[in-house]
Amino acid sequence: MNRKKALLTELYDIVDRPIRLMVVCGTQNRAILQYRIREQLPAYLDLVAGPGCSVCVMPAGHIDAFIKVAVQRDVITAACDDLIKVPGSRESLESVMHDGACVEMIISPMDALDIAQREPDKIVVYPAVGFEATAPGVAETILEAASRGIENFCVIPAIRLLPPTIDLLMHDPDLNIRGLLCSDHINTISDAHAYASLAIKHNISCYIGGFEPEDILEGLVYLVRQIRTGEFISDDTSAFVYSSAEKQEARKIVSQVFFAVDTLWRGLGNIEQSGFVIRDELSLYDATKRFNIRFSEGQEQCLCQCSDIISGRSLPPDCPAFGMACTPQSPIGPCMISDEGICSSYFKYNLDSRSYLLGYTAS
Repeated sequence: MNRKKALLTELYDIVDRPIRLMVVCGTQNRAILQYRIREQLPAYLDLVAGPGCSVCVMPAGHIDAFIKVAVQRDVITAACDDLIKVPGSRESLESVMHDGACVEMIISPMDALDIAQREPDKIVVYPAVGFEATAPGVAETILEAASRGIENFCVIPAIRLLPPTIDLLMHDPDLNIRGLLCSDHINTISDAHAYASLAIKHNISCYIGGFEPEDILEGLVYLVRQIRTGEFISDDTSAFVYSSAEKQEARKIVSQVFFAVDTLWRGLGNIEQSGFVIRDELSLYDATKRFNIRFSEGQEQCLCQCSDIISGRSLPPDCPAFGMACTPQSPIGPCMISDEGICSSYFKYNLDSRSYLLGYTAS
């Protein structure tokens, strides 16, 4: 018996009651849909998506702030492809780019710094959207800019911290989440200890693992075992191993550049200590200070139910816009726009979604 079949067999043996688990990571959610894992699971095992797409949790008001900077004279905005397409209250970075704003698509913050060095007469602005795993790379880039004396580069800090948000969601008894499936990404800086603390605090199980089907199924088995025995702990059998020295160095770099503050999330409001801002001594590299911008929630699209989806309260087919007004060809919300968004993954991989019933075929 191969490993995948053995894990599924064990799940059918041990799932004897309704159990609801949250798959926090967008990449793991995509893998579950891509490999049709959900359809192979016992009927009692219910998986919901969590807030694990960093673009999806950006409030429209934050996108408005990115746009406000992007349309300034002599500014180049360097951003990832997913972010460029996400609408703010009225516009997106993509729409203002078509109107003449200078927006370049990049992969990493160091790419933005390279543009700044290449374009000394422009101010290059990098909207730093991501979760805590991205913080070391952004911090390193800011410190590199300072050490090289590159002053025409700055960052709009929009990094989100997942543990405080998961903590908030777990306080909602209506969600009835019994366990968290988390990804290897958290091992780069955020510690497994934070998730172990959540497990104990909320009497839930937690598993940190990889992205292959067998990794995910192994995680589900571990979670169900914990729930059955009442051992609310955090299992970390991550395929990626980071030494304690690497973690310490990453945290040191992050603490040199950032500190945590209360931060707005799409549909979830202001969450305590859930985002990073740049320290005053590095204010030259803080675009919010350079351009005097403030973040707000903004105005979300009224048809979009991304807020319910990223908080585990709904799945994409529950949204009346899904497959109707909102498709990959004409997306309304970030969960359909981003590759990490659960709505995008449903359209691409879930043959039972409403879009396929309408005869839509994803390219």
